[in-house]
Amino acid sequence: MIEILLVALGFFVAWNIGANDTANCIGTAVGGGIITYRRAVAIVIIFVFLGAIIDGWRNMRTVGQGIILGPAGNPIADPSLTFLAAGILAAAGLWVLMATLLGLPISTSQSMVGAVIGGGIFLSVARPELGTSVNLSRLTGIAASWVLNPIFSAILSLVILVPLRELIGRVRGLVTINRVLGALILISAAYSAYALGANDIGTSMGVVHARMGWSAVAAAVFGASALAVGALTFSSRVVNTVGKGIAPLDPASAFAAQFSAALTVCLFVRMGIPVSTSQALVGGVAGVGMARRASTVNRRNLLRICAAWVATPLIACAVSFLLCRLASVL
Repeated sequence: MIEILLVALGFFVAWNIGANDTANCIGTAVGGGIITYRRAVAIVIIFVFLGAIIDGWRNMRTVGQGIILGPAGNPIADPSLTFLAAGILAAAGLWVLMATLLGLPISTSQSMVGAVIGGGIFLSVARPELGTSVNLSRLTGIAASWVLNPIFSAILSLVILVPLRELIGRVRGLVTINRVLGALILISAAYSAYALGANDIGTSMGVVHARMGWSAVAAAVFGASALAVGALTFSSRVVNTVGKGIAPLDPASAFAAQFSAALTVCLFVRMGIPVSTSQALVGGVAGVGMARRASTVNRRNLLRICAAWVATPLIACAVSFLLCRLASVL
């Protein structure tokens, strides 16, 4: 029975990622009027599957085995602790759902990592005989990446946008320029969806992969399928926030923001570090907004999003601790 619950909660978390993080792939393309929402979602689904299957195993290993350690630094193998995975997944999914209802593009990676930390703290307090601990050195690297992620993306978006605008200014033929930029934005949306599959599906399925004994490919396909359902049913609200609520985007700035975010996330994935696709994209959008004119950036929305980023791992950690405590007595 607990295994069925665990699978259902894994689906719930990945569904929420589709609902919240689809905006990170297509928000700029839809907000810039480059592609319709339905076609953009189709692109996301295809490339999320590819990213999850090819590179999702990297973050699965980090989240599933690299944060909570057993004796002598080994992964926890005790089958009686399946309730812990259930509490972690429920905590991460519930907070992402709440943020999606509010239209906030939060970090699902932060939510999952925060929930895993909460579970690890509960285990070390409630079951000290197991000798478990939270891998502080690993968490330090992850936390540093959360700070650097949007900064790198913002800087990279500026590096891309400035010469791109110079190039556009020298080319004659507005129709040709718009077609080229439109094609580039669709390519960057596909690349972003690949990064989403590699980063967020890997992060969300790490606990299921570790506790259920599924292969990385099986966990990736399951998670990507749930994400596709979330993207199709409940992603439009956050897409509007990312595409229109931070800074107005023309085709050039949409491409610069989207591509810089995807490249930043993929660089961290290659290191096995679960970062936030939301933070990367918001950093990219803020970067191009400041390049155009600082006053074009909606500071109120940006501060609201940043506050949610800070709150996410803390809330997920606290909720996870409480849910693990509840699950342990059921």
